[in-house]
Amino acid sequence: MQRLANILAIVVTAALLSVGVASAAGLGFTSGKLGAGSAVVAGCTSSSLTATRNVDNSGNVTQLSVTGVPQACAGETLAATLENSSHTSLGSASAVVGSCTGGCSMTLSGFGTVSAANVTAYALSLTQ
Repeated sequence: MQRLANILAIVVTAALLSVGVASAAGLGFTSGKLGAGSAVVAGCTSSSLTATRNVDNSGNVTQLSVTGVPQACAGETLAATLENSSHTSLGSASAVVGSCTGGCSMTLSGFGTVSAANVTAYALSLTQ
């Protein structure tokens, strides 16, 4: 009886292996292409933006006024981050640049409670 069980196990194992090999043989191989590279991404401006902060009576930044945003940047998102001397973010805000003629001016708000005394830098970015 034991011998019959062993033979049956060998036959089932062989059948399963042959199905697996037959399935693998049916797989097709194609020659795909894989590549990497870099591309130049043109921005809407190459000029520097100018920012000034507005401070309330408690010494907290309430708004950041950004000037010199070119008309070509209309529709893009202007983001500003208030940073301390370690370039750690103290607060950030963003808005979509509207259409304008000449240089656009934008006012960003919603930074939270950020003490103006702690702000040493602004990080500005424009993204599509």
